[in-house]
Amino acid sequence: MIWPFISNKKDPELLIKELETLDVQARQDAFHQLIDHPDSKTDQLVLAALEAFNEAPKDVILPLIEVAGQRKITEALPIFKALLKEKDSQLRESALQALVAIPTQESLDIMISCLNDSDPMIKQKVQNAITEVFGKDALGALIRALPIDRNSSMYFEIVSLMEHLDLFSVIKENFDQPDPMIKDFYFDTLTNFNRPDFIPLYLDFYPEASQPRREKITEILLDYPPLELLPFFHAQLQTSGFEGLAPLCDRALIDRFSQAKEEILSFILALNDTRYRLRVLPGLIKQLDPYCFDAALEILKEGSSEIRTLTLNALSALIKRTYERMNDKAEPNRSTLAAFYDAWEKQIVAMMREREMSDEFRKLVRRLFYALTQNRHALIRPFIKELFQKNFHETYFFLKEWEFDEQFGLFHWMVNEDPSFGSLILTALNGNVDDNLWRVALKLPESFADIEDREFFKRNLITRNRNTSIDKFLKDSDHGVRAAALEFASESRVNGLIDLLKSATKDPSPLVRKTALHCLNQQHFPQIQNFLVEALGDPDESIIFYAMTQLKQMLPAPKFAPLLVRFVNSISDKLRNYALGEIAQLTKERYMANFNNLTPEVRKLAGKAIQKIDQGFSDQIIQDLYSLDPQTRLQAALLLENIKVDNKGRDALLAAMKDPSKLVRAAVVKTLGVIGDQNLIKNLISFFNDPDPRVRANTIEAISTLGDRQAIQILLPYLEDSNNRIRANAIVGIRKIGNLNVMPILQKMLAHRDAGMKASAIWAMGEINDQNFLSFLYPYFADRDDTIRFNAIRAVARIAPQTLSQYMPMLRKDPSPQIKKLVSDLSYKVI
Repeated sequence: MIWPFISNKKDPELLIKELETLDVQARQDAFHQLIDHPDSKTDQLVLAALEAFNEAPKDVILPLIEVAGQRKITEALPIFKALLKEKDSQLRESALQALVAIPTQESLDIMISCLNDSDPMIKQKVQNAITEVFGKDALGALIRALPIDRNSSMYFEIVSLMEHLDLFSVIKENFDQPDPMIKDFYFDTLTNFNRPDFIPLYLDFYPEASQPRREKITEILLDYPPLELLPFFHAQLQTSGFEGLAPLCDRALIDRFSQAKEEILSFILALNDTRYRLRVLPGLIKQLDPYCFDAALEILKEGSSEIRTLTLNALSALIKRTYERMNDKAEPNRSTLAAFYDAWEKQIVAMMREREMSDEFRKLVRRLFYALTQNRHALIRPFIKELFQKNFHETYFFLKEWEFDEQFGLFHWMVNEDPSFGSLILTALNGNVDDNLWRVALKLPESFADIEDREFFKRNLITRNRNTSIDKFLKDSDHGVRAAALEFASESRVNGLIDLLKSATKDPSPLVRKTALHCLNQQHFPQIQNFLVEALGDPDESIIFYAMTQLKQMLPAPKFAPLLVRFVNSISDKLRNYALGEIAQLTKERYMANFNNLTPEVRKLAGKAIQKIDQGFSDQIIQDLYSLDPQTRLQAALLLENIKVDNKGRDALLAAMKDPSKLVRAAVVKTLGVIGDQNLIKNLISFFNDPDPRVRANTIEAISTLGDRQAIQILLPYLEDSNNRIRANAIVGIRKIGNLNVMPILQKMLAHRDAGMKASAIWAMGEINDQNFLSFLYPYFADRDDTIRFNAIRAVARIAPQTLSQYMPMLRKDPSPQIKKLVSDLSYKVI
């Protein structure tokens, strides 16, 4: 507020009273005169008037505040401080302006107290006033005004103002002096602030600070997480080194290792202070987690063998623990752990392939590789050859920790891939009393794909170790080892071998029982047949099968067949099919050997039965059609008549129609008729011109069985054939196909002088099976010709067997042996 200058000077007390007048001009004159009034009592009068600000009007107090400020009445500072607490903003602003006009340390302290004023305008004016009037000289007052509570608004306002004034640079400059005394003097100032840029100052001061100061520095640094401290510790290493910082490092980093394991571990490894590194690493190694894996690998390069061993054990345990966690369904971090583990595998496998590496470090990497393969066995396969060749015993003793089946699976794969590994194992076995390796070696021969390699390994194993005690392996928990030990004992011919093998036939394992039987057989044990027969009751099908195949070689067919019958209805496909196959083979041999002595009905039934159990039976017979032996071809043609023939068999029969043997051709024609394929008529017609009457007769019979009406036209010319059999077959065929009246032709044949013609006519009547023929047939029961009588009796038996009962007494006296047998057979039907 600007007041006009008044030259005439009134008494200050009067002027103060004029500030209360209603005359504005008078008030302004009084105000200006008071500001420059020379009377020494003016300050006291103004101060006294201000002290009564609670009772005076605001219009009086406001000019008095400004007068006091302009006159720089320092005694008024407490009043200004009190006014700053008033609610009236005009009073507070006027008091603040008066304070600015009196730039003393006390006024600065009062202004600083207003930094957290609720009125933003007041707060802003205070900040501006401090900045413009005091500047960096406000440092001391600002530090004094810092509240204990570092989370208070006042603290943040002061810090913000100090930032604005760049006072922290001043603080750092003051502290960053080479003289420890100076540092100690400014130390408390630093501790008022939590500033990361002060950390280097603390680190630099720590080695030469007093113990209380050290404790304070430690307390301050513990407010920072290790990750924030580590860059400053690294920087300290580059500048001043690590000397004297060990206790601080213990408290601020090592004791909080769990908060930044990988980073702290890397920091420790970067230290040149070997003694400190070796002191803290054992404790840190015990706390390794998946994040520390890469850093821990670097520890393996440490010079201390103790540290390397500790690290190796810790990493191996970490690998095992991580694998278990990543396979635990309840583990919430399974995917993260799996990613870690896969990365470790790739890293270690890559290191295993590196060539530039110290022997000591390579050994440690190899041990980590073993730890990984403990969980995923397949990892070792690409390296197993080199590992065994260069480090057999180390690798073997690692593998020994696997389950035996897993061990053997690897050795099996190895030998199967490269049989030369067998020699390596035999060499390692020399002088080695390790039972586990012996178990592997005993069981290993089964792994060789090549028989020669297998036998070579077995011979060498037995030759080199003939005197080895095998008893404990005969009781091994692994049945494969027990079986292999039996073979070893058998080949070595140990004392009491037979009793040993006999006992092993009762072993719980089928493999051991089968091996015992095999060894007994190899040793030509006299009672082996009894053991094999007993083995047919074994619950294991492989043992039964072995016993059957051996018994087949030892027993004649009549004794072997009853044993096979036991397995015809076996639930095992293998045993059932084998038994059926062997029975079929035996049956085929007997069937073919006795074929000519079998009745047609038995032939057909037997043929179909054999074909049912042996699908290859028809193929074998078809092959016989091409034999050089005419008798074999004839039997094949006859056999095919009694079994079901497919297209392959039909084609073979058609080809056999050109056989040079008339007997074969006749049999072929008959079989083609039995097949019943109407498409064969055209093929059969060519046989009508066959020079052999029997072939022609069979052709007619075959065509008639096909039932095609076109066959009637084909057969009609043969009703007048000179051959009685051809004529009779033609009659039967025409009657069956077309139901034509053939009686005139039959009567003509019956009237023929040739007995064969009569006999064929009577045979045809029986085949036609018409009761109208009975009156023609009975008279021939007394014919002189045996064939005629035989055909007549058989024809009546086909048409009306019950009518024979009245003729049986006479027929039983017939002199023909053939008729007697027929009558005897018919007796069962007639009675």
